[in-house]
Amino acid sequence: MRITNEKINSLSKSLKKRLYISILLALFTLGVNIFAWFAFSAQAGLELDATVASWDVEFKDNETILSRYIVVEVTKMKPGMPDFNKTITIENKSDVQASFTYEIDGIDLLGESLDLTNKGDIYNYLSTFYPFSIQMSSTKSVLNSHDTVDFSLDVVWPYDSATPLYFGQDEVYSYNETFNYFTKSGSTYTPTTIANATAYNSQKSNLYLEKDDADSFFGMMCHQYEEDTGSPCLIIDMRLIVQQLND
Repeated sequence: MRITNEKINSLSKSLKKRLYISILLALFTLGVNIFAWFAFSAQAGLELDATVASWDVEFKDNETILSRYIVVEVTKMKPGMPDFNKTITIENKSDVQASFTYEIDGIDLLGESLDLTNKGDIYNYLSTFYPFSIQMSSTKSVLNSHDTVDFSLDVVWPYDSATPLYFGQDEVYSYNETFNYFTKSGSTYTPTTIANATAYNSQKSNLYLEKDDADSFFGMMCHQYEEDTGSPCLIIDMRLIVQQLND
């Protein structure tokens, strides 16, 4: 068979066209793979950074490592008791700034879960409503990289019979015929006679006690509750929150 120059030229053009198409397909495939790799790498890198930064935080009670959920138990509560303190140190070990806040998940007093809804400023309520004061604070709200903050929870119960303080009645109180009860109108407290538990329960939302009587009630009840149940008189569930700050 005779191969003419025309056939050779035609075959050469066909081969060149196929080679050109093959090269284009190879470049397109390579480009897609490279794009997919960089997209995956960028996504994986962002997820990794966020995970490491958000979890590279340490909570310590002295040398004991804790989680961000803490349970504080206070026992042997009574008027004039030594001040109770629990301090947790939080260290930001990441390379970014972080904010620090805390929240109350629940409080049990004498085995009753306190209803803290509709109490306004919860922290002010806990520090002023009862004859003892529950106080929470932190040394700062923003942590720089490799910075620390101390969260403190204190329970203080001074015994001062001369202090003319009154405390509203909530779910943990019960009637005691030896106590002096008061009603409140504006800023004025007026003595009132409460003859029995039925009268007390019907009026308790507007009844108040002198501090001496409130001291006596909680002192006796905390002691009796711990004797009967073996459980702490006061249990506070807290959540410590550390979040990254965006640049």
